[in-house]
Amino acid sequence: MFKLTVENVVYEFDGDHLLLAEAREIKTYTGMTLPKWSRGIDEMDPDAIQSLIYLAKKRAGETLRYSDLDSLDFADIDLEPMKDEEEAEGEPKASQEAVDPTPPGETGTTPTPGTTDTSDPSPTTSSTPPATSAV
Repeated sequence: MFKLTVENVVYEFDGDHLLLAEAREIKTYTGMTLPKWSRGIDEMDPDAIQSLIYLAKKRAGETLRYSDLDSLDFADIDLEPMKDEEEAEGEPKASQEAVDPTPPGETGTTPTPGTTDTSDPSPTTSSTPPATSAV
């Protein structure tokens, strides 16, 4: 994720989520594959930066041609990586693995409404009549 300021307009760009069409535009305009483009951004390669600005502006709803950015002054561009909240606090990202919320030793069943976990089970329907006791 980047915070990109171009001529005093701020854009946030999530490069982790690119559409295939956007990746094709990057390749068409720069000749770079995505790994090369990513390195190019880190190295402030002008082609990589121009395509980043182009995509950020398009995502923001601006109508423009790629060549409209040719006269942009490099001094009017500020690019800084944004860290998510957990990384910013020095904590590693949470694992994406599913965690079973059931405490150890419990079955994980949930009582139905109107019952408690200690309620007797409701009788099931059966074709056998209930037993009668003889006195």
